[in-house]
Amino acid sequence: MKLVRYGPPAAERPGIWLDATKAEPARIVDVRGMVFDIEDYDARFWRTFGMERLKNLLKETPLKTIPAAGVRLGPPVAPPRQIVCLGKNYRDHAQEFDAKVPEFPVYFAKSPGALCGPYDPIRLRPGMERVDGEAELALVIGRRARDVQEGEALAYVAGYAVMNDVTNRDLQKARGQWFFAKGADTFAPLGPWLVARDEIKRPHALGIRQRVNGEILQDSKTSKMIFRIDMVLADLSRVMTLEPGDVVSTGTPGGIGSARRPPMVLHDGDVVECEIDGIGTLRNPVTLAYG
Repeated sequence: MKLVRYGPPAAERPGIWLDATKAEPARIVDVRGMVFDIEDYDARFWRTFGMERLKNLLKETPLKTIPAAGVRLGPPVAPPRQIVCLGKNYRDHAQEFDAKVPEFPVYFAKSPGALCGPYDPIRLRPGMERVDGEAELALVIGRRARDVQEGEALAYVAGYAVMNDVTNRDLQKARGQWFFAKGADTFAPLGPWLVARDEIKRPHALGIRQRVNGEILQDSKTSKMIFRIDMVLADLSRVMTLEPGDVVSTGTPGGIGSARRPPMVLHDGDVVECEIDGIGTLRNPVTLAYG
């Protein structure tokens, strides 16, 4: 099951993506049109057993659907309470970043306001000269997690998506911290959909890639994470309560553009793709914003 949110920015409707078949092209189930009290994929949705309700909804006939062609997809979850990210969670990225492999997980926050859809433009403001993307596996919390054990941690995951942790490297270096450099508007494309947890049997065995203008920059596997998802969720939940709808992004592998010689940073007119096997591909054009 693939959860999507579709429509204009800030006015998205909840839907379920139905892949194309030989008989018909891809379609989107109009969830709100069929279930009046599911207004969005928000905290209330997760608290009221939303995933189970959607599974039952798919058994109904006929389904109320719309053609997917030409429909904008937004982030697959409503603006979350928080986005928690991991830094340097792949050894090769730690080496290219500052050559220091962490002993413990390195956490930082990304602004929920940075979220955008899987095909929306990444907007660079004047003066952003050294910006690049980071392909990451993200997950959404499905139920409240506090003091969870590693062996039970994955049961708290609702599903998985792809995130591009876009980063202004000049600002990151100049300010000596990460939040400001990673929190700009459109610096967190997420999607293209949220794939239900039970459809991703081995989240630590997925290919993960980033391409810019068709050229591969990152090409790795989630098996190369230093700190696995279950360890991370247990670690976080010992300090903070993770609420339904919270997003956790698990870090990026080596190969980022700014670490290359010569650097391959993002410019107006570029197209950056982030892809994870079994989940999908973000494809975001890069534009220069003047306001």
